[in-house]
Amino acid sequence: MISKKAIESIYKQYSSVPESPDCLDIILLFEKIHPDHKIEIDEEELVINSVEQWSPFHRLPLDRIHGIVDFEETVAIVLHSSIVFLGKRVPCVNIHIKPQQPSFMEKMKSMLSR
Repeated sequence: MISKKAIESIYKQYSSVPESPDCLDIILLFEKIHPDHKIEIDEEELVINSVEQWSPFHRLPLDRIHGIVDFEETVAIVLHSSIVFLGKRVPCVNIHIKPQQPSFMEKMKSMLSR
């Protein structure tokens, strides 16, 4: 299990997309993860076949991926506000969705309503 602090660090480290999808370490997805994930590159998209087709995480545009990170038991695909963790030893998929921070106006309303 990856800690909350590690996840926050990943979002900070991969805060923007690379210059080109060619800069991503895509080879990790073919060499390190469980074969049942059945990863494909389809034109400009990364397809994760272990994720249901109706899920927004089934097809990921390559130009929206911020990074691909290798961990002990998973490989993480980092997006702007979510991280898809793909298991190495088992075909598990876990998704972290970044909590939305309150806007300045929401903070002000909260302070005034007290």
